[in-house]
Amino acid sequence: MNEVGLIGLGNIGGGMCKRLLDRGIGVVGFDVSSAAATAAAELGAKIESSPAAVAQQVDIIVTSLPNPAIVRDVYLGGEGLVAKARRGSTLIETSTIDPNTMRHVGEAAAAAGIDILDVALSGEPAQAILGELVFQVGGADELIDRHLDLLQVLAKKINRTGGIGTAKTVKLVNNLMSLGNVAVAAEAFVLGVKCGMEPKRLYDILSVSGGRSAHFVTGFSKVIEDDYRASFKTSLALKDIKLILDLANDEHYPVRLAPVIASLYGDALEQGLGEDNFTSVVKGYETAAGCTLAHNVNRDCGKTRVTK
Repeated sequence: MNEVGLIGLGNIGGGMCKRLLDRGIGVVGFDVSSAAATAAAELGAKIESSPAAVAQQVDIIVTSLPNPAIVRDVYLGGEGLVAKARRGSTLIETSTIDPNTMRHVGEAAAAAGIDILDVALSGEPAQAILGELVFQVGGADELIDRHLDLLQVLAKKINRTGGIGTAKTVKLVNNLMSLGNVAVAAEAFVLGVKCGMEPKRLYDILSVSGGRSAHFVTGFSKVIEDDYRASFKTSLALKDIKLILDLANDEHYPVRLAPVIASLYGDALEQGLGEDNFTSVVKGYETAAGCTLAHNVNRDCGKTRVTK
């Protein structure tokens, strides 16, 4: 583990790069973004011109990529990892993608004599830098054990999910719950403010009540400050919910809430909120209610109620 390959040097990948370097582990990296590659080089990573060039130098490669299509290209293309990685290498795939793509990649790697781990991660760039991510890991226990030292450098908690594809399933199921929690919280919170509750007082009460979620507690403390700086972008939330809908369709499973959640995040994207935090889904409800949740902004929300 003197040197690790890292393909994808964006927000999370860049954080993992810094974490590895801080722990004295060399990084051989690649990213299509020159800015991301330059930032990693300034940290001390060796930057190569392609995934294939990375694969020819190291025996362990971590990938952190934007979507299933790019994962398929990086792994399965003619110059991809399956074709170019050394036999006996281990590929650790951490992107948010569908489990079917993960299984396809895993089967191709196995046929080429290459080991693979299916990893789904939770956390933000700051947590990646500190090695405080949470990993769901699918793959053979022996292979996980062999790479446990590396996984523990990057993550504070590691959950074993089963075979290849299971970690991606857990990730998407969890994200459906998370996105749904925030959407319901947005609808409920604006209703409370519409009925005359002061936002900060309402937040303080709900954040210790039974309906709370982790994302409500952390996210809505910022919403009432009118702070939508992204820890998880609305555009990524919409990407993930579309993956969830595709997965449900592949499994012939008739989801009923997921399409509604998808439409809410789609509306937020159409409002130009794609770069904002995914709690921006609340803004559509604010518009409908004619008020804002920011507790320090003057509003007439509670004065417009109709009494029957």
